[in-house]
Amino acid sequence: MLSKIKSLVNEAVEALAPDLPPQESFVFHWKAVTNYFIEATDEKVPVHSTNIPYHLGKMLYILKKEEEDATGGSTGPCLEYLLQHKILDTLHTLGRADCPPGMKQEVLSFFANLLAKMHQPLLPHVNVYRPVHRLIRLCGEVRAAPSENEEVHFLCTVCSKLRQDPYLVNFFLETTSTFPSSSNSAKSLEKNDPTTVGNDTGTPTDSRRRDKPDYTLVNSLLNLMKSEDSRIGVKACEGLMLCASLPEDHAATVIILYTPFCEIMADRLNPLFEALPQSMDPNGITDVSAKWGLDHIDNDEDIATFPGKRQLISFLSWFDYVDQLCKESHKLVGRALAVSIRERFLHQSVEPRFMQQSEQGVITTTAIIRRCLKSITSRHLLMEFSVFLLGEQDKPEVQSQGENGHRIRQKLIERCDHISDELSIETLKLLETLLLKPCSIMLDTLVICNLRSRKYYDSSNLENGTSADEVIPPSPKTPITPPLTPDGVSPLTIVTSAGDVEREEVVKIVNSFLSLVPEQVKSSALTGDTGYDTYLRDAHKQHRERSFQCCQFEWPSSPTSSNSDDDTRGVFYEGAFLNMLFKKLQRLLDQTYDINLHVTSVIALLAQFSHPNLHEYLLNPHLPVKPGCTTLYSTLENVVKDLNGRIERLPNFQKSVVTIRKQLMGIATSPDQKSMANNNLLEACIVLEEFCKELAAIAFVKTTATLHSQ
Repeated sequence: MLSKIKSLVNEAVEALAPDLPPQESFVFHWKAVTNYFIEATDEKVPVHSTNIPYHLGKMLYILKKEEEDATGGSTGPCLEYLLQHKILDTLHTLGRADCPPGMKQEVLSFFANLLAKMHQPLLPHVNVYRPVHRLIRLCGEVRAAPSENEEVHFLCTVCSKLRQDPYLVNFFLETTSTFPSSSNSAKSLEKNDPTTVGNDTGTPTDSRRRDKPDYTLVNSLLNLMKSEDSRIGVKACEGLMLCASLPEDHAATVIILYTPFCEIMADRLNPLFEALPQSMDPNGITDVSAKWGLDHIDNDEDIATFPGKRQLISFLSWFDYVDQLCKESHKLVGRALAVSIRERFLHQSVEPRFMQQSEQGVITTTAIIRRCLKSITSRHLLMEFSVFLLGEQDKPEVQSQGENGHRIRQKLIERCDHISDELSIETLKLLETLLLKPCSIMLDTLVICNLRSRKYYDSSNLENGTSADEVIPPSPKTPITPPLTPDGVSPLTIVTSAGDVEREEVVKIVNSFLSLVPEQVKSSALTGDTGYDTYLRDAHKQHRERSFQCCQFEWPSSPTSSNSDDDTRGVFYEGAFLNMLFKKLQRLLDQTYDINLHVTSVIALLAQFSHPNLHEYLLNPHLPVKPGCTTLYSTLENVVKDLNGRIERLPNFQKSVVTIRKQLMGIATSPDQKSMANNNLLEACIVLEEFCKELAAIAFVKTTATLHSQ
């Protein structure tokens, strides 16, 4: 209150006094600040009880007015005075002493406003960036300091100025002589990037010591990020995002090698993850919404949902932030941060929970991983999650590999066929989420490494001189999307109108899937829902999405056999993942409806990818394969054969299937009184029919896309 009265008095005095030239007025206000320290006798008087804030405010106003009135962007006399007389250096000294109390806050505000309001580039001036740099070092020194708000505002102002002119960041990288860093991040960066500071060409003696850049701006923001005030922490994180995204290789290298940036960001996930309950509802985990900076939740709402929601939102909010960091940061920083998250969070905290014996704990952990995968937007982070879950296997699997394989991948595949349906479904959902965000290493590890040698193909068993290579999917490098098939028009009519051999081959493939299910099993036509046009539309959309996702993968344009030296297996083995899926599909008639839906969904998703070997192996019913090789089509044939033997023993089979379909569609009033075994069988018949239609649509879209591109 006293400071406001003093300001009003000062303004009244100035209004009555004659106007001074701007420079004289500027010098007057500056001398009024310095004279206070000469004349003051009580050092405990807070700064807001003095005239200092008023005079500093007037100095800023004069500088801004001078810039507005100047022409041609020239430096005015007031700004020249500020630079020549090192006013900012003096203010830094006063702020460091924080005398009178609160002076540090006033100095920080003055610096922040000066940088923000002046359009002229001030930071390149030595008498600006030097005191600014010194003031940066004062920020974050004291936890819960009264100046935290001004500190973070000042630092973020500097960050935004560096964002406008990234080369200026080099002024803020101090250098001291020290031994090289031996952190994991440093080793990783020096190993993978020849442009890092680790490439020392000096003498052997000099190479033991080198200059260590000190990124004070990042270190101060990291300290403020730990503030108890969440608003301060969020603001500091915004500043770190700006620093990490600067397009300067040297600054990115310094962040990785000489600051604890990556380690702190990754380590913060650990306590948040460990605070999560061991048992949570997987559906609640999937549905919860969380964005960094918006993790506030109402207490009543938290109680009304499920235990652990508050902790889950806190964890997912921070995960969203580090994901955005990996995505928006300089590519070196993004890659190093993603590696740190895998090494310091996934392996240290997630892996023990994932490998635990508690079934409910494993289900919860799997659901959390899946929720994280769904929200990932950074390709670097997605890659590290894939490496964590699946490994980096590039050589074909052998059937006796067993314990020698990647532990987590092996567990995932085993749990897909677990005695607990809930665990199987959650694991299948996780793998499906992975496949919906494919990276090359993920698909190679799961399936393609086992198909690359094409050892399933029997070249001695070609019929009528027709090669299975004639109908192939398009190369993902040049995705071609044919027009949608119109409603009510059979795809076969469109295909056969061309009348050439390739299109007839497409007809054969589509008909093979559509005619696989016996007529007495089909029920969609009897309920007025053929659904084939819907599958075609979905297949066109999915083909576009997969082609876009895989356009950078170095896949061949036609089925090829890799060097036989890469595959030393005596017999073909499709790999543990496909082997598990085929076994689950083989048991289609005995499994629950939910399990069957997820198994067929994963297989259909695999069939959408345009790797030519994968395409022919999954979607070419006429592919000549070696004896003992299992394919998708041969597995479906076995299911149909088993089904034919069972339906003969069931009276009114087709009527029962129609009734079950109506129940699933929600148009039946009450379920028939049948045994659970029969219900599973009838539901499996519906899944089988729809799955074959879906495969036919996928095969049609992919093969006709090839013909359109020729």
